[in-house]
Amino acid sequence: MGGGGVLRLNDPDVGQNPAYGAHDPGMMWDPRSGHYYCYSTDSYAPKAGLGKKPGIPVRVSGDLVHFTYAGTVLSPASVRQGRDNGEYPPAQGFWAPYGEYAGDEYRLYYSATRDFGSSESRIWLAVAQDPMGPFENRGVVVDSWGTDDSLPNAIDPHVLHTPEGKDYLIYGSFFGGIYMKELSPDNGMPVDPDPCFLGQCVAHKMPPPALDGPEGAAALYCPETGYYYLFFSYGWLGDGYDIRAGRSEHPLGPYLDFQGRDLVGASLGLKLANSYIFRAKAPRAKSGGGWHWGGLRGPGHGVPFYDPVRGRYFFVHHIRDGNPKDRRYDPIFDRHSYRHHYMMIRPMFFVDGWPVLGPEPFQGESMEAVTPPDGAMWEVIVLDDRSNGMKTSGNVRLTADGYLLRHSVCYRCADFENGGQTLAFTGIDEFGQTCWGKLTK
Repeated sequence: MGGGGVLRLNDPDVGQNPAYGAHDPGMMWDPRSGHYYCYSTDSYAPKAGLGKKPGIPVRVSGDLVHFTYAGTVLSPASVRQGRDNGEYPPAQGFWAPYGEYAGDEYRLYYSATRDFGSSESRIWLAVAQDPMGPFENRGVVVDSWGTDDSLPNAIDPHVLHTPEGKDYLIYGSFFGGIYMKELSPDNGMPVDPDPCFLGQCVAHKMPPPALDGPEGAAALYCPETGYYYLFFSYGWLGDGYDIRAGRSEHPLGPYLDFQGRDLVGASLGLKLANSYIFRAKAPRAKSGGGWHWGGLRGPGHGVPFYDPVRGRYFFVHHIRDGNPKDRRYDPIFDRHSYRHHYMMIRPMFFVDGWPVLGPEPFQGESMEAVTPPDGAMWEVIVLDDRSNGMKTSGNVRLTADGYLLRHSVCYRCADFENGGQTLAFTGIDEFGQTCWGKLTK
């Protein structure tokens, strides 16, 4: 299947750069066609030059590298029904969809929300016989319309499957935290038919909140480690967004961080990614137009997935171009936002039972682990928890038997910032901080 390859910054032509404009992306591998389908938030589509037809945008790939923007997938009847909220104002956008093939049908969970920043939303389940739709609404899975901000927002759906055959909806945002409720594997709808039944809280911000969050949650069971993993984001969407994780021995928790602290009110989780900058000679971008390399900002709302073709784990999320010329200041909230966002896919590994993300976007590498060179100079980024500001790199000479490289995965990959090939590593240091590195050039 054709379409653009790995993301190019400063290129808003979605026809040539399909990664552009994909917000809150989720990834599904279709066992029937052998293709990958990335569904994303609807309200950003017109801004990305994708036309004004609502109904959940989709990007399609045959190799997880080259994608094509392929339109929207909700039926007109589902769009009308999803926007109609009776006595309440109509939904302004469809957000954060999650698609999967289950029960001989394609299921698409999505949120219909009142507006950006609102806690009033509904999560719908729509079904189809084709991953391109048309998806028809089956029913409301959870409803937070008409509630106050102390309760969870019915937004950002994801589904966790257990080895025992139980399914759980993960949803929620920083208003009331992240919740799980059981679904029926037969039809994907809740076991408790009351859409106002919330389920169980599995993550909640600490008092007082140092960062917005948690939100954009997803969960995964890893049979290789025997743990359930909960992924989520904290921080401001337009700049200081991040990706974090906790783990549990049980699907409903408790989910704990690296130090064993509960994600419900006691921890922000293990940080896996936030705004960062590697030194760059020629990052993939269009020339001209006053564009400047400023790193990558606000990775967030990530979804883990297992690729049965490669037999490997990946993680898809959105990220923003750190070009300072595209930064805008909001005087009301006294914060900056970076405008242009993209879909990014990273390899995901497990180190000592914890997930870590590759420091470079996936570009088709085999990702086989290699022995790191002894005493080489690495460009290293430490994803510390002191702030969610930009993490810059420094040169560090590392021995192959040192703690960091012994507790890391080292692999050969494409160098996004400089071109060509390089070695990269991702791991966790003795302080429980994620560290990224690649060989200096």
